[in-house]
Amino acid sequence: MGVESMKSNQKKSSVFRAAAKVGSWTMLSRILGFIRDIFIARLLGASPLADAFFVAFKLPNFFRRMFAEGTLTVALVPVLADERKKGEEDAHAYLNALAGLLLAALILFTIAGMIFMPWLLYAFAPGFHDEPNRWQQALTLARIMFPYLALISLAAMSWAVLNAYRKFSVAAASPALLNIAIIFAAVVLAPLHDNPAEALAVGVILGGALQLAIQFPALKRIGWIPKPTWRPRMPAITQTMLLFGPAVLGIAAVQINILVGTILATLLPTGAVSYLYYADRIVQLPLALFGIAMGTALLPALSEHFANNRTAEAKQDLRQGLTWLTWIILPSIVGIMFLAEPIIRTLFEHGKFTALDAANTSHALQAYAVGLLVFCWARVLSTACFAGKDAKAPMKYAMYTVAVNIILAVILMQPLGYVGLALASALASFFNVALLWAHLHKKHGAIFNLSSWKRMFSAALACLPMATWLYYAPHLWAFPSDKLMQFIWLTALVIGSMLTFFAAAWVLGERKLLKQ
Repeated sequence: MGVESMKSNQKKSSVFRAAAKVGSWTMLSRILGFIRDIFIARLLGASPLADAFFVAFKLPNFFRRMFAEGTLTVALVPVLADERKKGEEDAHAYLNALAGLLLAALILFTIAGMIFMPWLLYAFAPGFHDEPNRWQQALTLARIMFPYLALISLAAMSWAVLNAYRKFSVAAASPALLNIAIIFAAVVLAPLHDNPAEALAVGVILGGALQLAIQFPALKRIGWIPKPTWRPRMPAITQTMLLFGPAVLGIAAVQINILVGTILATLLPTGAVSYLYYADRIVQLPLALFGIAMGTALLPALSEHFANNRTAEAKQDLRQGLTWLTWIILPSIVGIMFLAEPIIRTLFEHGKFTALDAANTSHALQAYAVGLLVFCWARVLSTACFAGKDAKAPMKYAMYTVAVNIILAVILMQPLGYVGLALASALASFFNVALLWAHLHKKHGAIFNLSSWKRMFSAALACLPMATWLYYAPHLWAFPSDKLMQFIWLTALVIGSMLTFFAAAWVLGERKLLKQ
C-alpha cells in the first residue's frame, strides 16, 4: 500500500511540475505580450486603425485557436499514444501522414482565405462595412497577416507531438517569439512605415516563422524528423479526424464566445473592439498561466489513466487539478475586480491610449473576470473528456453554449454596450461548465469529495480579508501620475493582497496546500 501511495504522489508531483513548467514559460510569454501591447497601445491607441488591426489579427488567431493548438493536441495525443504502443516507427509514420494532410489543407485554406477575405471580414466585422476607411484598413491588414495561420498551425502540431512525449518547454516558450517579433516591428519597422499597423502585421508573420523554425531542433531530439507523406486513409488518421471534428467546437467554446462579442462590438461606437481586446489580454494571463497550463499537463496523464482503465486515479488527478485552480483563480478574480482600472492605466495609458480608454477597458475587464474560474474549469473538464476519447459531449455542449452566449450578448449589449458583451461570454461559460460537470459526473461518478469541497470553501473565505485589504489600502496612497510610481503602487498592493490571502489560508489550516 505504501508503494502505491508513493507512486500516486510521484504521478501527482509530475503533473504539477509539468503544469508549473508550462506556467513559467507562459508567464515569460505573457510579460512580453504585455510589453507588446504597451507598444501597440502607444502606436495605435483605441483609434479606428487600432480596431482595424485587432479585427484583422483576430482572423488568423481565431482559426488558429479553432483548428490548431489545443484542438490538434486533443486529437493527436490519444492516437499517438496508441501508435507508440506498436513502436516508434509506426508512430513516426502516423505523424508524417498527419503532417502531409495538414500541410495540404493549410495551403488550400490560406489561398482561399486571402481570395475570399472580403467575405470573411464581413462575417467577422460587419459594422466596418459602412466605414470605407476602417474597412479598407482591416482588409489590407487581414491579407498581410492571414498566412500566419499556416505557420502557427504547423508549429501547433509540433507542440502537440512534444507534449505527447512530455516535452513541454519549447511549446510553452514559443509564443514569446511572436511577442518579440511584434515588439521588433513596433520599435524598428513602424518608424519606417507611413502606416504603423502594416509594420505590426509584418511582425506577426515574422513571429509565426520564428515559432515554426524553433520546433525542428526539439523534434529532432525526440527522434522525429518531419517528412510529410500523403496517406489520408491510414486508420490512425481516420481516428484523429473523428476526434478532431468534434474537438473543434468542444475546445474552442470560450474563443467562439469571445468572437461573438467582437463581431457585435463592431456594431458599437469606435473603441469597443479595442476595449474588449485589451481587457481580454489581461484576463488571458491567469487563464493561460493556470487553466491552460493545467489542462496541457493533465491531458497525457489522464489519457494514460483512461487507456489503462484507472478511472479512480484519473478522477483523483482531475479533482486535485480543479481544487488547485480554484485556490489560484479566486484571489485573481478578487484582485482584478478591485484593481482593474489601475492595472489598465499602469500598463496601457500612454500616447494615444487615454485615461478614458483605460476606464472603459477596466469595465470590460471586470465583466470578463466574472467568468475567469469557469473559463479555467471548462478547459480542464473538456480535457478530461478528450483524454477518454469522448469528443462528442464537449462539441454538443459548446454548441449550446455559443447559442446561450449569442442570446445573452444581444440582450445585454442594449443596456450595457461592450461591457454586456464581455459579461455574456462569462455567463455563457458557467452554462458550459455545468453541462461538462454533469456529463463527467454521470459517466465516472462524483469528482469532488467532502474534503475538496471544504478546501474550495476555504479558498473563498481566504479571499475575504484580501478583499478588505484591497478596498481600504488604495485610500492610504493615491494612485500616482508617474509611470514608475504607478508600477510601484500596483506592485505594493498586489504583494499586500497576496500576503493577506496566504496568511488567511494559513489560519484556515491550508498549510499543506501552501507547501505544494
